Amino acid sequence: MARPRIFLSHSSQCTPEAGCDCRAYLFALEAHLVDLGCEPIVDKGILNGGDTWYGKVLTEIKKCHGMIILLSPHALDSYYVMVEAIVADAERAGTDDAFVVLPVTLPGVRRRQLPDSRLGKLDLGRFDMVDWRRQYGPARPPKKIATSLRPLIERQGALPYPEVTDFLAGRISDLSDAALERTAEILGVATFAYARGHSRYAVAQGLLTERPVENVGDSCAMRKAVKHFLPKVRSREHRQEIVDLVVPFARVPKEAAEQLRVVGESGGERVALLGSTLKETADLYVRRASEAPKSWLVGKPAPPHDAADFVEGVIAEVRACVVDSIGWGCECDDEALRRLLARHEEESGPFTIVLYQPPDADLLDRLLAAFPRLLFVFAHQQAAAAPGRNGSVRLAGLTPGQEQDMVITHWEFQELAAARERSAARPD
Repeated sequence: MARPRIFLSHSSQCTPEAGCDCRAYLFALEAHLVDLGCEPIVDKGILNGGDTWYGKVLTEIKKCHGMIILLSPHALDSYYVMVEAIVADAERAGTDDAFVVLPVTLPGVRRRQLPDSRLGKLDLGRFDMVDWRRQYGPARPPKKIATSLRPLIERQGALPYPEVTDFLAGRISDLSDAALERTAEILGVATFAYARGHSRYAVAQGLLTERPVENVGDSCAMRKAVKHFLPKVRSREHRQEIVDLVVPFARVPKEAAEQLRVVGESGGERVALLGSTLKETADLYVRRASEAPKSWLVGKPAPPHDAADFVEGVIAEVRACVVDSIGWGCECDDEALRRLLARHEEESGPFTIVLYQPPDADLLDRLLAAFPRLLFVFAHQQAAAAPGRNGSVRLAGLTPGQEQDMVITHWEFQELAAARERSAARPD
């Protein structure tokens, strides 16, 4: 589970020696954030002796999901708190309010003091502030802190695929509030009217939810939602990326994705058997298993079946495919190719070879001996029932109707993604 990182901006001059009890509120807030499911970040935990404050702290802020600005009497005129608040405001503006900025006044500070302080030019009053009054004491953090952080906590803590969800939320960032709310309504997900950033993440999560159908042509909330909002996304590239993520996440069984990830990450022989009748199915399975904005690299060699030595032909085609894809056509000996494959896998996931045929024992032996670091997916209507090797995995499949509906949906949405440009280019 992802824990949202919250930077706590405070004045280090607030110490018991200075006659100030604000440090107790800082410690209480740290503990409260941990209880809420957050990871509090405080400068004392990231700075070592000799570190440059500016670079180290500001870099750390950019790694966070939000900032709480503790407004103590000392903080009002603190240069460091001012700079941290400026960076937080810039992060908020650059993330369409996804970065949370929450000012909290501590005992001894009133909101009316802000305009005349060093922080006055930041106009912190435009944020939904929290007042931590003395009568509560450090032991009772105001409930409003949890309420204000709730959208961020839900967004981060409930993300099964944080990287993909974040990417998809960015791709729908130009949708209007009305389009977002309507899409959320179709998907059956809850949003917060005052938190646009949270709404985008809620919609993204809804779009990435597995939504199986019983048969081809069945009604589906994902389809209705995509048809509603996709034409409103301005960039054709973004529309295509949305389609290529949403369809496999909604249709490919999560069990199959987990199976393929496990075999792809194993250190032994990597073979997956997929019972399918349509060539696009394997691509969508790999796309779903990748669980990243960019899919694992897929090669689809097409050796001639009438060759005298079919197995040799397959090996040659696979090698040519790998060399063209990650060797950029340069001549590579076996050792160089091994190193290139290892680096590619470390950086981008397993290089996957899809073969549209059932596995053959001799073919498997030869392929695995020649390419021990490739992931082989045999996609064929007889593949799931074919005899496999020890360690090979039979992927959870779809019924013929489910497979057909998935591929039809992908084709249809690809056309929808391109329709806007075609319409604009059409002569009057």
